[in-house]
Amino acid sequence: MIALVDCNNFYASCERVFRPDLATVPIVVLSNNDGCVIARSAEAKELGIPMGEPAYKIEDMVKRHGVAVFSSNYTLYGDMSKRVMNTLSLFTPELEVYSIDEAFLDLNGLENIHLPSYAHQIVQTVGKNTGMPISVGIGPTKTLAKVANRLAKRTPYTKGAWVIPNNTEEINNALQQISITDIW
Repeated sequence: MIALVDCNNFYASCERVFRPDLATVPIVVLSNNDGCVIARSAEAKELGIPMGEPAYKIEDMVKRHGVAVFSSNYTLYGDMSKRVMNTLSLFTPELEVYSIDEAFLDLNGLENIHLPSYAHQIVQTVGKNTGMPISVGIGPTKTLAKVANRLAKRTPYTKGAWVIPNNTEEINNALQQISITDIW
C-alpha cells in the first residue's frame, strides 16, 4: 500500500503556524512582487477569492472581510516543507517527496498495521511536530492514494485520513465519489 500525504493549503498554513491568532481568519498569499493570489486558506476559498486573481481586484473584499494578506516567503515554505518531510520519514523507510507539500510513503511491509489508525497517527504527529494540517490518503497505487487523499480532504468525519482497501468493490466505491472534472 502507498500513502499520499498532502499539506492542506500549504503556503497559507505555513503563515498561520507563526500567526495562530489567524486560526479562523481568511488568508491569501501573493506571488512575487505581490501581483496575484497564489495560495488561499479554506476561509478565503469560501469567500470566492479565485486562485491567480490579481491582488488589486480583491482589495475591496480584503477590507470587507478582514482577509490577512501575505507576501510569499519561499524561505519559510522550504523550511516548513523540510520539517514536514523529516517527520514523515519516521513513518516509512521509503519516502518520495513529490512536491513542496506532498509526499508518497511506501507502506509495504506494514501489512500487520491497522492502516486507518496509522494514517491518523501520521496526521496527529505532523500536526504536533510542525503545526501543519495535512491529509493522508492510502491506496494500493499512487493514483488511488491520491483519490483517497482527495476524499480525506473533502469528508470531515474522516479527520484527514482515508484508506481505499485493495479490493475491487471498495475501489469502485471510492472512484464513484470523484467527479470526472476532479481528475488531475
